Amino acid sequence: MDRRVLLSVFICLAIFAGAGSVLAHDMWLQESREGFDIALGHKGQTDPYEPERVKRVVGYTENGWSVPLDIERKKAGCRVIPDEAFCALSGILDNRYWLKTTDGWKNQRKRKDLEILKEGHSYKFTKHVVKWCDVLARPLGQRFEIVPLKDPTKLKEGDCLPLKIFFEGKPVSGASLAKTSSMDKTHALEQVQGEGPFVVQIGPTGLQLINAKFELPVQGRQVVWFAVSLTFLTTK
Repeated sequence: MDRRVLLSVFICLAIFAGAGSVLAHDMWLQESREGFDIALGHKGQTDPYEPERVKRVVGYTENGWSVPLDIERKKAGCRVIPDEAFCALSGILDNRYWLKTTDGWKNQRKRKDLEILKEGHSYKFTKHVVKWCDVLARPLGQRFEIVPLKDPTKLKEGDCLPLKIFFEGKPVSGASLAKTSSMDKTHALEQVQGEGPFVVQIGPTGLQLINAKFELPVQGRQVVWFAVSLTFLTTK
């Protein structure tokens, strides 16, 4: 087979192999020299995405006031450059429509020759603690949100962070929550019941990421998938 044809086949296979994993990608705000990049991927690897998928980025003042930020949309992703010293930043990404089938995840609406188990829209939320303010111990207005109940940036590896999970401003039961904030174990989730508080163990020093997920039934096999991450830095 011609070498160019082999290369094309390899690229196509890589795209299809990675399609299902996109649903499991983490989203977070990653500090850079210029500001904050909106990252999509995993520890040590971020992937390009369509910039129009980032719908909103907000900064929060010490009294909880939300300030919409201008989004710089680049070919491979987005970033924001805050003009103020915010306590926290949050963002939302439209993760588009997915089919959960007996043949794996499909990022499409075509149903031909597929046995569909569930289908629906997927959204990703993220919140990054820049500096601790007391207002961060309560919901800030994200539709799906992780709320730390004390300053997570003062903790060290092995400490436990109490938190609650909110959906539309109210505690939600039945979400799945990470056991640890370690960037190596972001998808080690377990279902939690009740209103909390729940406890997550702090990972090794550096960027911490806590994931939670929630599935909202709509009708029949149709659902809406929500994923949220809470990130912060530890230095001890």
